[in-house]
Amino acid sequence: MIDRWSSYRELFFAPNSTVLGPPDMIHVQEIADYSNRNPSVRIGLDGSANRVRAVSDALIKAGVPASRIETGKFGDQSLSEERRVEVLVRAGR
Repeated sequence: MIDRWSSYRELFFAPNSTVLGPPDMIHVQEIADYSNRNPSVRIGLDGSANRVRAVSDALIKAGVPASRIETGKFGDQSLSEERRVEVLVRAGR
């Protein structure tokens, strides 16, 4: 069982963009499928606010309950300003 945040996937964005491309949407669906198979898992999103919002919205549309998505500084802080959103997981409380 996961007792702390663990990196699961990274989604990358084009410069000055908050749009997820088709390959990224495949990853979003994989994350949603993982979440649905593991209902106690919480999803953490770390990155710039606009990009985190884009990923969160996509996950919700893919079926992840908003109540299971958290945002914050969970990942590698040295990468937090890059063109990516880190997706992390941990067991729910």
